[in-house]
Amino acid sequence: MRLFKKINPKGTTSSPSRNVSLDMCPVKNRQVSEERLASGVIRLSYPVTVKPWFASLAKRFGAWDGKPTQKTIELDEMGTAAWELIDGHNRFLDLVDTFAKRYNLQNREAETSLAAFLRELGRRGLIALAERDTASEKR
Repeated sequence: MRLFKKINPKGTTSSPSRNVSLDMCPVKNRQVSEERLASGVIRLSYPVTVKPWFASLAKRFGAWDGKPTQKTIELDEMGTAAWELIDGHNRFLDLVDTFAKRYNLQNREAETSLAAFLRELGRRGLIALAERDTASEKR
């Protein structure tokens, strides 16, 4: 038994089911800026939030001036292709189908790869998953 497992008020775990996840739309964070490099890949820049205890420690030692910091990440060819498919309208399942056709992959393999990639982007705060109706309304 896990001690710190999150449970929502209905008593179920907070993770959506696979079918619900496949029907969700990835949406880009508006604070992320993208730059296309000469090589054709995309470099993303995004703000990083600093934990308060670290900020006070860094200020005390003069290592940080309190200005927001930016981080950059450079995507490879496949990451760039996946990033370009994220438009707020395409469901995750649509991305999987397009990605599988473009790179000649089986759907399950494309799903696993894209899920890992999008999970990492979500962990960094670059994207979020929204229900299809909600994502369409924001455009």
